[in-house]
Amino acid sequence: MASVKSMLAAGLLAAPCADAFVAPGNSQVQGATLRGSTGVQSESCFGAKSALAAASTGAVALSFIGAQRPVARKQKVVCNFSKESQIGAMDPLGYFDPLDLCKDEATFKDFRAKEIKHGRLAMMGALGMLTQSLVQLPGFEGVPKDVSACTVGAGQTGFLITIAIIAVLEATVFVQDDSKEPGNFGNPLPLVGDDYSDEMRARELNNGRIAMFAAIGQIAAGLYTGKSGIEQFGA
Repeated sequence: MASVKSMLAAGLLAAPCADAFVAPGNSQVQGATLRGSTGVQSESCFGAKSALAAASTGAVALSFIGAQRPVARKQKVVCNFSKESQIGAMDPLGYFDPLDLCKDEATFKDFRAKEIKHGRLAMMGALGMLTQSLVQLPGFEGVPKDVSACTVGAGQTGFLITIAIIAVLEATVFVQDDSKEPGNFGNPLPLVGDDYSDEMRARELNNGRIAMFAAIGQIAAGLYTGKSGIEQFGA
């Protein structure tokens, strides 16, 4: 703002010097002229000076306006993401990532969605391996009750059908929406319960983690001992 005032002042001070650029013969009133012509000469000289001062001031103002166009400032919003404060990070391990695989928020959301899916699958699988030890569907009477059921006769057919159903659901129904939390695919049974609180989400994560260990344990024990899930309790 100070520079603008200086420029305007310089333009105004330069105005009186305008007569320095007028030819010397025109600046002096010759004695042969009429008395009335002196006033006209003075008025024309003053008008020239005023016009020059106004032009100088206008040029300075226009140059300042052109140079000082408002520039829109881009505001950059920084979103601080902390994986240690996310749901599922709890005592005694906190956020468990010993290999430091999670580098940013996008990677975290991808891993979290996969963790939830594997946890849900493990919960159904662990429960299913226990159930098949007690109940068998019609047509599956000759199928073994341990983990080898997926490789024998009707058990193999049922296993392949189950995999196909899971693939279709994965590709068409359970598609992750980036605007929602990882694993949030809506509630297919709202009448049973529609609790999506942080506490319930933490419980689902922990139950899924336990179920993954349980399913791996049942499969390993079944392959090693040849016993069903229920029989493993009495081994």
